[in-house]
Amino acid sequence: MKKLLLVGLTAISLMASDKLLPQQKIMQVLKSTPIYKGIAPRLSKGVKVKGVQKDGFYIITVYDKKGSGSFFVTKDLKYTILGNVLDNKTARPIRPDYPLEKFHGNKDIVKNGVLFTVGHGPKDIYIVTDPQCPFCRQFEKYAKEYKLGEKYTMHVIFLPLPFHHHSKAMIDYILNGKTNAEKAKRFTATLSGSNAWQKFHPTAAEKANVNKQIAKSLKAVEELGARGTPTLYDKNMNEIDRNKVFSK
Repeated sequence: MKKLLLVGLTAISLMASDKLLPQQKIMQVLKSTPIYKGIAPRLSKGVKVKGVQKDGFYIITVYDKKGSGSFFVTKDLKYTILGNVLDNKTARPIRPDYPLEKFHGNKDIVKNGVLFTVGHGPKDIYIVTDPQCPFCRQFEKYAKEYKLGEKYTMHVIFLPLPFHHHSKAMIDYILNGKTNAEKAKRFTATLSGSNAWQKFHPTAAEKANVNKQIAKSLKAVEELGARGTPTLYDKNMNEIDRNKVFSK
């Protein structure tokens, strides 16, 4: 049964690593685009590029310490696509799934973006999540199956994705819990399908308070370089394969 669960988790994973393109190929692709002229002068000033080939596209990501952005180039190098490319079968954006990287950021910024914790286990992990994300909801099912709360203390950081229209309302409900325990309970219940958040109507002051908390959380997301949800990090804030937390 557990092997089947792991297979299912792998199948829905947003973060399974694609193979990185060599720098020579990345530059060939980049130079074929109208974007290159604007990026070229910045390549010697801290701006870096990486890329993968996926689903008929090259996906190129440009990044520095302040953040990152991705664009698509068709395999024949004729067209550059800015914004999202949707998979017609799943209606979800195609994402570049880069190999895991070591954390080189500011740990205090990440810790300041933690909104509450779930579980009481001896090992610390950080999780970037969105309560409306179907992959996060699937992760919650497996977390219960494997009793992750007994193995880990999970430090929750929210990344409300813009195409999840109810995410903010869910977060308002969760973060207006009076204690860490109540927030954790609301969080896991929402991920499990509870609609209690629909009956919660926060005041203007409560919304403003939550917005301040989310702002800190988004700074933590940026510092971690999280590219999707759920994304997991170890105690040193290095990204980890989510499947590993389900191993014995």
